[in-house]
Amino acid sequence: MYMLFNPRSLNNKANDVMGLMDDKGIAIASICETWLDDDSNATTSIIKSHGYSILHEFRKGMRGGGVAVIFKTGLPVTQCKLTRIFQSFEFIAVWIRTETTKIILVTLYRTGALTSIFPNELDVLLSEISTKADDFIVAGDLNVHFETTSGVEKQCLDIFTSYGMKKLVCEPTHIGGGFLDQIFLFSLNGTINHSASVEPLNSLGSDHFPVFCALNIRLKGKYFKEIHVRNLAQINENEFSSDLQEILDSTATDRDFGPAVHDLSSAFSSLLDHHAPMKKKSISVVDKAPWFDKEYRELRKLRRQAERTKNISEDAFLFYKELCLQTTILAKKKKKAYLGNIIQHAEGNTRTLYSIVNKVLDKQKVHSLPETDNIEKLASDFNQFYIDKIDKIRENFKPDSNSQDSSHQFCDTSAQLFEFMPATAEEIQKIIGESGIKCSPADMLPQQLLEGNIGSLLPTIVDLVNLSLRSGSMDGVKLADITPLLKDKKLDGNKHTVFS
Repeated sequence: MYMLFNPRSLNNKANDVMGLMDDKGIAIASICETWLDDDSNATTSIIKSHGYSILHEFRKGMRGGGVAVIFKTGLPVTQCKLTRIFQSFEFIAVWIRTETTKIILVTLYRTGALTSIFPNELDVLLSEISTKADDFIVAGDLNVHFETTSGVEKQCLDIFTSYGMKKLVCEPTHIGGGFLDQIFLFSLNGTINHSASVEPLNSLGSDHFPVFCALNIRLKGKYFKEIHVRNLAQINENEFSSDLQEILDSTATDRDFGPAVHDLSSAFSSLLDHHAPMKKKSISVVDKAPWFDKEYRELRKLRRQAERTKNISEDAFLFYKELCLQTTILAKKKKKAYLGNIIQHAEGNTRTLYSIVNKVLDKQKVHSLPETDNIEKLASDFNQFYIDKIDKIRENFKPDSNSQDSSHQFCDTSAQLFEFMPATAEEIQKIIGESGIKCSPADMLPQQLLEGNIGSLLPTIVDLVNLSLRSGSMDGVKLADITPLLKDKKLDGNKHTVFS
């Protein structure tokens, strides 16, 4: 299902608009007059919390205007860059990939007096997109009275018709009357079926009505992706522990560190494949907001039921509007409680607090790395940069002969370190207890199996630690991703702080 709507600002209606899209099962929507003035902000964060993505053009630092395409996260929708710049309207063009073809969708917003400039620029726009795709749609608040059969209005309609496009909306879309919000469709082979309807009762306070259109197209890769998972819940813990102990008893650690780690990792992988084979699973990539709990879903269900009967009587309509208001208030309440709980448990952790702010304002991390064709060389260059940096710092340390404070005197550095003291089981157990057990998919065993068998694994872990200390080797151990981040955006690209 497709929707065209001019809400007259998403900023104060984002939850209502997204609730409407959820209830109607909207996959893709064209939005006019978004009133957004930045690429990402609190409004785009709300949109994404409902499991949707947004592509939009906005008026930077200006009030009003703006066009957007909002679509279910995971759908094959990408921005289509056109070569021309137009003065009489704002627009955004996107590619929509179906199972058999690609469609261009242009969302267009025009305001102000209707002059001959608009049909001339419209002709240029259609001439460009008609050469790019066999199927294309132009939709938006054109502010053109297409019910009029004379003047510039007729000229605009004739231009659409000259490109073989069909007008889909045949009823008023504005509170003052007029077919101002319009959808035009061209399908070369007639493969796109369609039916459009206008719903004046769902205007959400705007003077425009939402237009719903069933395009009946099958989108490629709709909503799902394949992942590989293990069903750890089916593992018999006693049998797994017994098989694990056999592997540990037969593992020799009196050799090179790298091969020992490799053999152990292979044995653990085979053990997991036996007890919990890897399986493919198709999952939804739609990210629902974490505060959408059972209470909220039940209220949404009541609202959808009331929507079906809202036209029966005035009381039914008022009941529906009251449920709409309650749903919006509850969503804000749930979100506030959810974020408040995270902030409270953060206990002043600045990293968590910044993460919450970035999520609420939809601020994405931007990693600033020098351009390179060789990642390994880039990592080596960064490594050498910090070695040189430390060397320069050391060169600047000079003994102060006038100082009477012995704590400032340099220590004797002639001593050399030839070996480490062996680690003990008590030391390793204490470190694990203090730091906790955390695992990633790249680790040998999942966290729950590691925690349940840590007693059996501890002697082998101690042996591997000591083998690493004796040989000075970390071969085969999981590598960390090192991301250099600019300490200050005003600094040049050579001044970075490294985080792992």
